[in-house]
Amino acid sequence: MVDLGGRVAAFANPPQNIVGSTLFLAYIALALYGTTAISTSLYSQYNSIPTPPSKPTGKPKTKTKPKDKKQTKEPPPPEESPQNAPQQLQQQSEQNARKRHIKIYAFLASISFATLSYHMLSFLISSYTAYSGPPKNLHSTPDMTLTSLQEWLLHTSLFDTFAKDLVRDGPSAAWTQGAVLATYFWNIWMADKAQQRSYPLKTLFPYILLTQILPISLTVSLFIIQLHLTSLHSPSSPPPQPPTTTTTKKTNPTLPTIILNASLLALAPLRNHAVFIPLVLLTRFILVTPFSGRVSLRDAQVVQSIAISGGFVFAQLFMMRKTTSMGEVVRGVWTGREAVKALGWDAQVGAVVHLVLGWGGGV
Repeated sequence: MVDLGGRVAAFANPPQNIVGSTLFLAYIALALYGTTAISTSLYSQYNSIPTPPSKPTGKPKTKTKPKDKKQTKEPPPPEESPQNAPQQLQQQSEQNARKRHIKIYAFLASISFATLSYHMLSFLISSYTAYSGPPKNLHSTPDMTLTSLQEWLLHTSLFDTFAKDLVRDGPSAAWTQGAVLATYFWNIWMADKAQQRSYPLKTLFPYILLTQILPISLTVSLFIIQLHLTSLHSPSSPPPQPPTTTTTKKTNPTLPTIILNASLLALAPLRNHAVFIPLVLLTRFILVTPFSGRVSLRDAQVVQSIAISGGFVFAQLFMMRKTTSMGEVVRGVWTGREAVKALGWDAQVGAVVHLVLGWGGGV
């Protein structure tokens, strides 16, 4: 067993970091798959939005019958009154409003994807440059070949480095804590909406996948578009409600909330300990628990969980008060490394999405 553990450790660390490189590349591949699958599905649904029936105008066309002297002359049929016109106008107005909201969320999703791609690409370029050394002159780029890329992947710890950059100092840890908590509560919101509409796992799986891989603002923007499209495809019927009776006793969300917050507080002190990566994976596992159906999503309990998280955030800021000022924390999204910038900008885009929901783009 010791020998087996040593072999696994050898392939999980430089200079033969096959496990870490595979995990990081798998993250990228799954992110591209999830984004492509969701975008393709949303585009197809948008192009197949049913058009409300147009308002009837004028007299209906009637077939002319040959005159028959024996038959009495019947009065012409009365002009058809458009009794459904107000309902049709309301449906058309609602459809136009939802289409405008879809465009707004698509724009926010594009911003989120662009900022994420930029910072992730910058992280990869910085890592490769640090490994291969500076370019020969200021106007050139480091030599890049297939062999050098392979050596770079095996001799570096991209996954480990990215995770440690998130908590390398006080401002980075604060922004990471805020971004992860925002992801957790957005997941609760999405899980609740999915339950209300009885989304099957096939529909929900790509979104769950993206919540584990990418920052949350992109995923939640795409999910809100899905909610609008669902309403557009069934405007006359209310969203189906989940059954009221259940045989499974659901867990109060405060328990996973406390575990998540405690793990986030422990990440920075343990970033150089062997338990760091397992602790990171634990936080990722907790983030997906709202979709399990075993965690209660009642509003009162969610509000209680938000209050608990606020206490942990205050505790984080209080503990770093002697070494880090609030100004440094605020500037951390601009002065931090690329991993922190990716999460920090995601938190800001997520805040804009929340404002749009409150402003009138709700579902």
